[in-house]
Amino acid sequence: MSESNVCGVLVHVRREVIGAVSTRLSDLPGVEIHASTPDGRLVVTVEDAGEHRCLETVSQLHDIAGVLSAALVYQHTLQDCNEQESAS
Repeated sequence: MSESNVCGVLVHVRREVIGAVSTRLSDLPGVEIHASTPDGRLVVTVEDAGEHRCLETVSQLHDIAGVLSAALVYQHTLQDCNEQESAS
């Protein structure tokens, strides 16, 4: 059975480098920025992307220069519906 994960993450960055950090985050597989504030908070989702697992990517967020914190606030595992139906 195939599963994929979606994580919601609140990322806090130094506001003077928010543009550079946003670009770096957007370059990561499965990462999408949905909102940002002038004080450096970013609302981000991370999805499994090929061999890049969601939680591994969330861990990598802490290693990006300018990131002060990355807090996992939501995680959901999706199962492939087609595989579920064929197994029934």
